[in-house]
Amino acid sequence: MESNTLKKIAIIGANSMVGSRFCELQTSFQLIKADLNGEEISVDLTEQKSVETFFKNYEFDIIILFSAFTDVDTAEKQRGDKNGIAWKINVDGAKTVANLAAKFSRKLIFISTETVFDGQNGPYKEEDQRGQNLNKISWYGITKINAEEAVQDSSNDNIILRISYPYRGRYTKKADFAKQILKKFDDGTLYPLFTDQIITPTFINDLVPLVELLINKQLSGIFHLASPQTTTPYDFANLLLTTFGRNPVSLKKAELESLLKHKGSTPRPIKGGLNVSKILNLGFTPTTWEDGIRKIYEESNGRLI
Repeated sequence: MESNTLKKIAIIGANSMVGSRFCELQTSFQLIKADLNGEEISVDLTEQKSVETFFKNYEFDIIILFSAFTDVDTAEKQRGDKNGIAWKINVDGAKTVANLAAKFSRKLIFISTETVFDGQNGPYKEEDQRGQNLNKISWYGITKINAEEAVQDSSNDNIILRISYPYRGRYTKKADFAKQILKKFDDGTLYPLFTDQIITPTFINDLVPLVELLINKQLSGIFHLASPQTTTPYDFANLLLTTFGRNPVSLKKAELESLLKHKGSTPRPIKGGLNVSKILNLGFTPTTWEDGIRKIYEESNGRLI
């Protein structure tokens, strides 16, 4: 593997669910950690001056943008509103970071999502067209489409790294895909889970070695990181509950296709997922969703929540 000459990485979103895990596990680079409510460095993506000050005050080779407005259902209520907070953070904020990264000659790694696709023909490869049918894409997904375009327009050297249904070991600040299922199951509030939706959950720990590989090989472009094997929310929950000592006999089934017919429901990819053959060809094998569940059980000593 090529020698790593890039010493410093700036992180915006160091306290986020995904970003914080990256920071916890990363040992190969010096990290400059920033967040909206950062303990040491505060960066507000909705204020250009705040982002510009960060670039001027700190020296780094690469910047990773983890921060995003990720509440899909709340974002949907802002559909069409470019003055809404989802657009301001996900699009305007990403554009500001991308333009400043180009201005200061810093490489940008932008964390994106599978929801840039309409979810009719997945799992999707990196070169597949995003935004095929915007009526089938959530407003959150639309904001990320526009953000990706801004990242690509600003420089050919940038990386877009798409993930899907991220989950990790024990973390108390926010419930991820796995923890939300466990918590709601224990509370008796778990909704029926889809048996007809194709997903490829991302084990967050995989981000560290993949990012290191992409940096060391001095690569750019779009990459997908997710389970090489597909599953459904129902099957994922079934194994998760069983692994963590719950009895999934009361787990209820639902069909996303039926839900999507209801007016006002948030668009969600039904046949989604990310194809990871590109990183497999680079020699990186992501964690399967089944192994990921076992790993978070081991990491948390069986107490994820």
